[in-house]
Amino acid sequence: MHYIVNMKYLRKHWWETIFVCLLISGFISGIVGFIEANETKHKLVDSLYETFRLFERKYHSKDIPSGLRAAQWLLFFAFLWLSLKIIITIIAPNFLSDIRIRFSFRKHIVICGLNETTLLLVSEYKDKKIIVLAEEYNKYAETLKIKGVKFFLCGDLSDEVFLRKARIKTANQVYVITDNDKKNVEITRSISALLKKGHYAYTLKCYTLIKDRELKILLDESALFKYRTEILDPVLFNINEIGIKYGLSTNIDKILPENRNVTPSFLIVGLTEKAEAVFLNLAHCLTMKREVFRFTIAEEDPEKICLFKKKYPYLTEFAKIEYMDNRNELCKKNRFTSIFICLDNQVEAAKTALSIRCLIADNLPNILIISGEPENWIEIFNEEGGKILTLKDRNIFLIDTLEETIRYLVKSDPEIERLAEITHNHWREKDELGNYTKNDEYNTISGHLKQTNCNQIADNYLRTFIATGQKLGTAKRNPPVIFSGEDRETLAMMEHRRWMLEKYSNGWHHGDKRNDDFKIQNNLVPWETLTEKEKEKDFAAIDLMTNMINS
Repeated sequence: MHYIVNMKYLRKHWWETIFVCLLISGFISGIVGFIEANETKHKLVDSLYETFRLFERKYHSKDIPSGLRAAQWLLFFAFLWLSLKIIITIIAPNFLSDIRIRFSFRKHIVICGLNETTLLLVSEYKDKKIIVLAEEYNKYAETLKIKGVKFFLCGDLSDEVFLRKARIKTANQVYVITDNDKKNVEITRSISALLKKGHYAYTLKCYTLIKDRELKILLDESALFKYRTEILDPVLFNINEIGIKYGLSTNIDKILPENRNVTPSFLIVGLTEKAEAVFLNLAHCLTMKREVFRFTIAEEDPEKICLFKKKYPYLTEFAKIEYMDNRNELCKKNRFTSIFICLDNQVEAAKTALSIRCLIADNLPNILIISGEPENWIEIFNEEGGKILTLKDRNIFLIDTLEETIRYLVKSDPEIERLAEITHNHWREKDELGNYTKNDEYNTISGHLKQTNCNQIADNYLRTFIATGQKLGTAKRNPPVIFSGEDRETLAMMEHRRWMLEKYSNGWHHGDKRNDDFKIQNNLVPWETLTEKEKEKDFAAIDLMTNMINS
């Protein structure tokens, strides 16, 4: 084990290892050479001293001992190696880095922006070639070195000349994740312009972070992000939107009751963007008896409640919602399936979770803290030691929206997108010969429509647990799961309600005739009033989900 560790250390510090080996070999050869020549009275000490003076001593080629000749050359190479290291690390690091990037980087990953999100991406892509671009040197730069990222360039991220240094044209993926939405759009625009000016190696997948969800909705339909082209495949993402969706899906067993005959009732503390995302991901669900979910909002600010009602007037069509301003009385009188803490401040969220747990005086229901702050203060409350109970001991769990987003984009996106494309092809129009029409290919649809298909797949985690009481990846397949009759229709109703809720939240409204340019959709109606042809689309989604469970 020690040998393996030492070998890893030597491989990591190969520059220093070679220099030390040359230096030691040179001194040993010099000492042996002087001893052989009998030039020193005190053999070992004087030989070591004379070895230092090898460069100023002159020997005729016939007289020099073989040991001294070897020592001269070894020490010369050690000096040359040290000089080269100094040039590379001090005198011309950027120049040499540019040369290496130019000739050795293809299919690599470029990350524009240096923050907590960058560090998580680097951890996920630890075996890949990565170039990090930043506007200035900041506190995360040293952490990058610890994580093994060797190529870190500072400059104007929207400057095409600077982007060219990162070999954008030969990159496989780029993440634009600065903390400024406007800057992220500018960088993506510059990347697109750069790719159009010359030869490109691959279709570049560009993930662009937009923190303002309403801005993201508008950008979804912009010329820059609407279509995939031969050179660029743009994907907009929002941390609260994706992180909470994926976080709820993977933690669904902690959210819904084990007894599926009980109608879920949730308490949401704090009307923030996180709370809105929780609503948009759960409000469409039904029990298998077709009962709607119940939500209670604990918010002391009446203005926030008023704004929420104006912003989401359609939510009352999907779920029962009650508003309470006295959090303490609420916890004493009501029994909830689970509780969501959606406060913006993480320390306040943890304190609130502990306070509610004490008020309830029971380890149930589960309390989930929705958080996305870089500094994870929750860990302070989770420190184990003595008789102190951790948050998990109290059934208090953390959904880190940032980590969930990165996990979704890096690990789950390819599989979910593959299944989303299969789902998309279910309702593509076909010609008389049964071939798909070309104007509706998956790669040409807008980022918003792609995300719609991906949302449908991610939502299968919720529906699978509601229908079977098991998570999607662990549902029993022997005998195969089969949904028929009322159960199949109930799940199809949930899929239609999910689609409706997503359309409403993205600014669509009902009209007699569909018009995508003005976001008018004639199918934004209750399940009962849909045509049989439209219902078949939802049934197809449930049949696909069934195949996913059984495969």
